[in-house]
Amino acid sequence: MPDVEQVADRWHLMENSSRAFLDAVGKSMRQIRQAVGSNVVDPRLLTYAERLRYEGYLLRQETNEAIRELSKEGTSIRQIVRQTGHSQKLVRDVLRGAAPRCLPNTVHLAG
Repeated sequence: MPDVEQVADRWHLMENSSRAFLDAVGKSMRQIRQAVGSNVVDPRLLTYAERLRYEGYLLRQETNEAIRELSKEGTSIRQIVRQTGHSQKLVRDVLRGAAPRCLPNTVHLAG
């Protein structure tokens, strides 16, 4: 039975290290794309699922930019919430720079 525990431990080590690696790469994708010189997405290369993710990304970028612009104009957070219909938490997160990762991790880039 000790072999079973050892195999399970190895599996969990691999699972955890793999997840940590993917998280680190995902958080660094913007810098990776800039280093590679490929920041433009070629929609022709996207699968249907990737296209949906990319369209969602574009919508989030649009939303975040609108929130930032309203804030630059001096609009209060409450007024931004009323005007955009988004939650106060989302507006605060965008203004603090803590909005969730926007750029999809698995899209094919033009290169």
